[in-house]
Amino acid sequence: MKRIYLLPLLMGVLAFQSVHGQLQVDSTQTPTDLVQNLLAGPGVQISNVTFNGAPGNALNAQIGSFNGTNSNIGLNSGLILCTGDVGVAVGPNNNGGATIGGGFLGASDPDLDVLANNNTNDRAVLEFDFVPAGNTITFRYVFGSEEYNEYVCSGFNDVFGFFISGPGFNGPFQLQAVNIAIIPNTNTPVAINTINNGTPGTFGNAATCAAIDPNWFTYSNYFFDNTGGSSVQFDGFTVVMTATAQVQCNQTYHLKIAVADAGDTGLDSGVFLEAGSLVSEELSIDAITSSGDSLMIEGCNTAFWIFTRPTAADSAFIDIGIFGTATMGTDYSNIPSQIIMPPGVLSDTLSFSAFADFITEGTETITLAIYFSNSCSGDSATATLFLIDYDSLKADLFQDTVICTASGETALLYPVMTGGAAPFSFVWAGIPDTTETVTVNPPSTTQYFVTVTDACGFSDISDTVTVIVQCPLIIPNVVSANDDGANDIFFITNIDQYPENEVYVYNRWGWLVYSAKGYQNDWTPSHLVEGVYFYVVDNKVDKPVSGFLHVFK
Repeated sequence: MKRIYLLPLLMGVLAFQSVHGQLQVDSTQTPTDLVQNLLAGPGVQISNVTFNGAPGNALNAQIGSFNGTNSNIGLNSGLILCTGDVGVAVGPNNNGGATIGGGFLGASDPDLDVLANNNTNDRAVLEFDFVPAGNTITFRYVFGSEEYNEYVCSGFNDVFGFFISGPGFNGPFQLQAVNIAIIPNTNTPVAINTINNGTPGTFGNAATCAAIDPNWFTYSNYFFDNTGGSSVQFDGFTVVMTATAQVQCNQTYHLKIAVADAGDTGLDSGVFLEAGSLVSEELSIDAITSSGDSLMIEGCNTAFWIFTRPTAADSAFIDIGIFGTATMGTDYSNIPSQIIMPPGVLSDTLSFSAFADFITEGTETITLAIYFSNSCSGDSATATLFLIDYDSLKADLFQDTVICTASGETALLYPVMTGGAAPFSFVWAGIPDTTETVTVNPPSTTQYFVTVTDACGFSDISDTVTVIVQCPLIIPNVVSANDDGANDIFFITNIDQYPENEVYVYNRWGWLVYSAKGYQNDWTPSHLVEGVYFYVVDNKVDKPVSGFLHVFK
């Protein structure tokens, strides 16, 4: 007998909310609202929603919405169905067999009985009709369960299915439906005993899984072991899977999404359906440039039209209509009026370029409208590129900078670009650096410039900027002019960095006793009498500096 963990039955319909970092679920929307407003995406029209056989306008604790943004479920949001209350899915994974009451206890589903090869209970069955606009129907989902990992390959094979019926289908299930919840490239249904960690559980036997598919253990790459997970309660779940079916456009189909416990009524399981992923689109087109956006620059970047279709069983003849304010052949290269995608090809790309006419025209548009000539009536898609004039690149450096290298000062150099097209590359003259911003500390005054090249291959060389190496003057106030070789000279530190300097020395009565232009630290006042003198040093860069000089012998 299976060990069952029964939690108290929840009274009424509750909205389950979790703390930050967990899966969040909410059961306050009706099945009809969930399907029409959350699950359905482009190209499908929904009608006749029911849940467990009841009208879709009634709330039910077994169906709700989820927010998986802060979880590891792999889907950001969508619709959830559970064999118990949807609150059971909220993490953390702190219970090896979580079960929350509120399921349709005792009720089975005949289609799921066939898939599980067992009696099923606690069914959660969502059904509705839909009309596809294209020739395919797809949606994305994740299946999770508390049966993992102990009951892998046991008779408690909780099961689910996506049963589609309508024109073109002749399957073994009710309404001649076909199950499209299958493992990729197989006809094997997705279930506990088909997608798991590849090892029988404590209460399982490998022969049980092998009876469904001898290759069951090779499908473990579709399984995620959630033991100890912080955001989702289920012990394990599949990776994000995609269900796909070929349909006939504008025809009415019936879809039954069902999950149930197998063999008992405990250890809940659930199915997550991605929001907006139920779609029927025959063809899509994207417009992108080599710059990664939809902005095309004359004479510069290449643009690409990317055509994508969901299936590739037959050849596709794609007719192309060209619109917009730009003129083909004058503003940009020719685009064909039709492309053919052969069988097996899901995507094709057209590339073209715009001409540099150096005429100011403002922003122009190029719009492609595409449709299948052998497909559903009105099935089309459009994409637009924006064509702009090339604005010539100009690179400027800041003004000259004065630094004192001896004091450890440095200069920061970087260009300011106008025009051009990003990204830019940089080559600095005399500097082995290709970054936009460089730091320099030359030993002497040095000139710099940079060559900037944009994404279009156009370059501009900046004006020269000069880094002037000049340290402040350090002027002594005492000279012992006794010819002993120590402090005999009026030595002005850093005077050599100001070759245009002028030096003047006066006595106490204001008479000029010494002067020099381009002073080079070569004067000793040994002929002067002891006393206090007055000096003026003009470095021709800053304001003149004056002070008192004491001469001793």
